[in-house]
Amino acid sequence: MKRLIAALLALCMLALAGCAKKEKPSAPAAPPEVTVEPAPAQPSEPEPAPPEPAASDAAELVCGGLVLSIPNEYGALLTIDTEPEAWSEHWTPLVSLSETASLEAFAKDHPGEDWGMGWLCSISRLDRIGFEEWASGDSTGSRLFARDGEDNYYLLSTPTDVRLYREGGGADEGMDEWTALTAWVETLPDAFIARNGLTAYDAGDLFGADYTYGGKHAELGYRIPGEACDLIVLSLSQPARQGEGGVWCVERVRYVYSDYGWTNMHLVFPAALGFDETAAEHYERLQKECDAGKNTDLLTPAGAALDYARRVTWLFGEDVSATDFERIEAVG
Repeated sequence: MKRLIAALLALCMLALAGCAKKEKPSAPAAPPEVTVEPAPAQPSEPEPAPPEPAASDAAELVCGGLVLSIPNEYGALLTIDTEPEAWSEHWTPLVSLSETASLEAFAKDHPGEDWGMGWLCSISRLDRIGFEEWASGDSTGSRLFARDGEDNYYLLSTPTDVRLYREGGGADEGMDEWTALTAWVETLPDAFIARNGLTAYDAGDLFGADYTYGGKHAELGYRIPGEACDLIVLSLSQPARQGEGGVWCVERVRYVYSDYGWTNMHLVFPAALGFDETAAEHYERLQKECDAGKNTDLLTPAGAALDYARRVTWLFGEDVSATDFERIEAVG
């Protein structure tokens, strides 16, 4: 053991002596040229698959190029007609919604008959002439709610009575569902506007105004003694040109029930009189005709009133004449 330890000590001394002797290092040799091969491309890990979309709580129905969103909870209760019958080329129905349970119950009790039971609402698109047709008629149960950039208007129509029906003529059974559906129908206009980028529109300002056109106006009255509606007042204006030489037109009719202190007003547009023109087109054409010496009776309020009365003889009679009208009031 002593010999082994001594041998080890001797080796350690030799190593230390070698370390103590320092020699000047020689200049390093130039490194050899090395071409570095690019590392082989590592296969990229596949991207994770997108998550499955969550089930939508509403179905999107395309009607007339526009989208109507219908919550699934209501869609299951509805019969949807995307091709309702159009009664005017200027008035295009887009969709009609009815409650399925009412349709089926009524069909079972009254086979082959159609009283409109179950009907909830319809949405229609009207061009400018269609708008003027609607504005000239009875707008009960319908309201314009939007317009687009092409001068089209959108109308929501709803029944003026309850169309809920159950077998045997009962209705109480489905009242909760019906109430929920009619409440949802009230939200349709705002949702339809937002989904399709439409502009909200309210025709209330047109109906609430004193007149349709600016400038001077004339009021001519036609009395009907002994009738509940005993006075018809025609409001006239000059829509194309103001002052001398301008065409006059009947723009509003007011039905006065004197004994009841009640007046009912209706707008008048050419479309309601059978002209396939917008009001702007119609009155511009008449103005040009008058300038050329035609239809010059329209250059006075009395002449325009008589022209209108002869177009609605169901109201004024076949033998109406200019002397049947009296000046009520002049405004402006």
